[in-house]
Amino acid sequence: MASTTGRSSLATKWLPLGYARHPGDALRVVLGVLILLAASAAVHADRVGAREANLERLINGVALPSWTDPGVWLVMQLGVIGAVPLVAALALALRRLRLALDAVLAAGSIYLIAKLVKEFVQRGRPQTLLDGINILGEPARGLGYVSGHSAVAVALATVASPYLGRRGRRVAWTLAAAVCVARVYVGAHLPLDVIGGAALGWAAGGLTHLILGAPDGRPSIKRVRKALEEHGLDAGDLEPVKADFRNSSTYVTGGAKNDGLFVKAVGREWRDTDLLYRAWRALARRRTSRLRFALPLHKVEHEASMALLAASAGVRAPKVLLLREFGYGAGLLVERRIHGRGLADLDPGEVDDALLAESWRQASLLHQAGIAHGDLTPANLMVDDRGQPWLVDFDQAVHAGEKLQALDVRSLLSGLTGLVGPDRAKAAAEAALGRDALEEPAPKSRPVPA
Repeated sequence: MASTTGRSSLATKWLPLGYARHPGDALRVVLGVLILLAASAAVHADRVGAREANLERLINGVALPSWTDPGVWLVMQLGVIGAVPLVAALALALRRLRLALDAVLAAGSIYLIAKLVKEFVQRGRPQTLLDGINILGEPARGLGYVSGHSAVAVALATVASPYLGRRGRRVAWTLAAAVCVARVYVGAHLPLDVIGGAALGWAAGGLTHLILGAPDGRPSIKRVRKALEEHGLDAGDLEPVKADFRNSSTYVTGGAKNDGLFVKAVGREWRDTDLLYRAWRALARRRTSRLRFALPLHKVEHEASMALLAASAGVRAPKVLLLREFGYGAGLLVERRIHGRGLADLDPGEVDDALLAESWRQASLLHQAGIAHGDLTPANLMVDDRGQPWLVDFDQAVHAGEKLQALDVRSLLSGLTGLVGPDRAKAAAEAALGRDALEEPAPKSRPVPA
């Protein structure tokens, strides 16, 4: 069921199972490079701007107790090149081979690139450009822009984020920010040095994930199987559906006809909820989904409730068997599997007038119940072994009026037109819904100024 639906992300053909590329990483690369270029343009080799000098003195002039000095030194070690093999070793100990590889590639390479940027910009350390700089520990030597410590720390936080939970990400980014501030506090760097370094590390981490992919947060099949067995459901032959679902993992069990399960698991950490990506979508006035949910459990609860309401209105919808939270906050929806094929997978010759009429009747029943499917395409109409269509995949369904229901009609009509031709598709729609339902709503006219 629903083996051909879903919203695709960037190409994942050559990535391991459970890894994906995400547009947010492309944003990180672009923004990181732009910030680096802007900071580089603002840097002068022999002088410091008034605003940067004031910020330097503000941070460098903070009078912390002397007992905090070992802690400041320890925090800064997270930005040295030696931190990279330590992070990689820790990742290997936790059986995170890909995290170890990402850390070495991103943080290790960016440290060397930071050295090249230093030679290109040729900016000195704070004590060579400003008076009254407080130096904590050994004075930093050599060139200052960009900060290699900041680049390494931010690169490590960037590559580690998809592997961590929300709390872990907060810790990682707090430590990365602490490294940046500490480098200014001890008098080793000026503010633009750490901003440029952080931007460089951010871009490097994003580029690593854009090339190699990153964990997409989907629960493992082992965890899904365990959750099913806890409720007495046979999951021995559970297998993933071969489809590219961006925001959920789907599985089926075989079983005999009219038996078997369709399982949807929604992980708690999806990169679509990343603050940067959501901000970009808001600026672009685009949404990844018509619906937004605080938790994965809310998402599966919504889908289950829509399927149940549709079924109570006479729509052929899958029977909901189980709904629960499991693992570390993931949502689990289990439905009775519909044995058959998607309407989109049928040959045109297999789609007779009776099937077309019944497909439109199912859509009409749904709309009469005041529900818009939200993704009403032939791919979301399953045709069972008796040739009867079932509506599936209610994750985008909403209680809605004529406007969204009209979008349903146009979406299904477009899909059926490509399958059986415009004449048959339109004739079946008119017979089930009436000609008025296919007419485009008249545009609202604007009042003419007096």
